Amino acid sequence: MRPGDLIFYTGSNGVVNHVAMYIGNGQIVHAASRRSGIKISSWNYRNPYRIVNALGD
Repeated sequence: MRPGDLIFYTGSNGVVNHVAMYIGNGQIVHAASRRSGIKISSWNYRNPYRIVNALGD
Protein backbone atom coordinates (compact mmCIF):
# COMPACT_ATOMS: atom_id res chain seq x y z
CA MET A 1 0.00 0.00 0.00
CA ARG A 2 1.01 3.56 -0.67
CA PRO A 3 -0.37 6.83 0.65
CA GLY A 4 -3.45 7.81 -1.35
CA ASP A 5 -4.61 4.24 -1.92
CA LEU A 6 -8.30 3.62 -1.19
CA ILE A 7 -9.27 0.72 1.06
CA PHE A 8 -12.77 -0.72 0.74
CA TYR A 9 -14.50 -2.60 3.55
CA THR A 10 -17.65 -4.72 3.40
CA GLY A 11 -20.42 -5.45 5.83
CA SER A 12 -21.48 -8.93 6.89
CA ASN A 13 -23.54 -9.19 3.67
CA GLY A 14 -20.43 -8.74 1.50
CA VAL A 15 -21.49 -5.33 0.15
CA VAL A 16 -18.97 -2.49 0.31
CA ASN A 17 -20.16 -0.06 2.98
CA HIS A 18 -17.06 1.89 3.94
CA VAL A 19 -14.05 3.49 2.20
CA ALA A 20 -10.89 4.92 3.72
CA MET A 21 -7.67 6.47 2.41
CA TYR A 22 -4.29 5.06 3.35
CA ILE A 23 -2.00 7.78 4.75
CA GLY A 24 1.12 5.72 5.46
CA ASN A 25 2.67 4.07 8.51
CA GLY A 26 -0.14 1.52 8.68
CA GLN A 27 -2.82 4.18 9.13
CA ILE A 28 -5.95 5.34 7.32
CA VAL A 29 -8.12 8.42 7.50
CA HIS A 30 -11.87 7.85 7.33
CA ALA A 31 -15.25 9.17 8.37
CA ALA A 32 -15.96 6.72 11.15
CA SER A 33 -19.52 7.90 11.86
CA ARG A 34 -21.58 11.08 12.04
CA ARG A 35 -21.13 11.10 15.78
CA SER A 36 -17.35 10.59 15.97
CA GLY A 37 -16.45 12.29 12.67
CA ILE A 38 -13.10 11.95 10.89
CA LYS A 39 -10.63 9.55 12.49
CA ILE A 40 -7.22 8.05 11.96
CA SER A 41 -7.16 4.29 12.51
CA SER A 42 -5.06 1.25 11.75
CA TRP A 43 -5.63 0.13 8.15
CA ASN A 44 -6.81 -3.29 9.30
CA TYR A 45 -9.19 -2.20 12.05
CA ARG A 46 -11.72 -4.09 9.90
CA ASN A 47 -11.06 -6.81 7.33
CA PRO A 48 -10.28 -5.00 4.04
CA TYR A 49 -12.11 -6.20 0.94
CA ARG A 50 -9.99 -4.46 -1.69
CA ILE A 51 -7.14 -1.93 -1.89
CA VAL A 52 -7.04 0.29 -4.98
CA ASN A 53 -4.36 2.67 -6.23
CA ALA A 54 -6.52 5.69 -7.02
CA LEU A 55 -3.65 8.03 -7.94
CA GLY A 56 -2.28 5.84 -10.72
CA ASP A 57 1.36 6.18 -9.74
